[in-house]
Amino acid sequence: MDCYGEVKMQINVDLVKEINNGWEVRLIVKLSLEERSRLNQNLINNFEDYDVNFDGSNIYFNVFVNTEEPWEDESIEELINAIKIEAEYHTQSFLE
Repeated sequence: MDCYGEVKMQINVDLVKEINNGWEVRLIVKLSLEERSRLNQNLINNFEDYDVNFDGSNIYFNVFVNTEEPWEDESIEELINAIKIEAEYHTQSFLE
């Protein structure tokens, strides 16, 4: 719960792997039964920013962060926190 008494979406880091010029990151968003009932899978299928997959009650966000890009100078912890915020935002957009 956040400071307003609302239940926050459960987002877990499933994988962080350093690869050549960046990081492979996979997040799992665990949906509640209520969220699952509102999920529009067509929106996931048409999503292009990240590789997004749905299985059961989980949405998987697979992200590659290229650290050779000049704007990617944050630490991996900062990058993961930013990706978590984006994953929650995009997951909300998949719900009707």
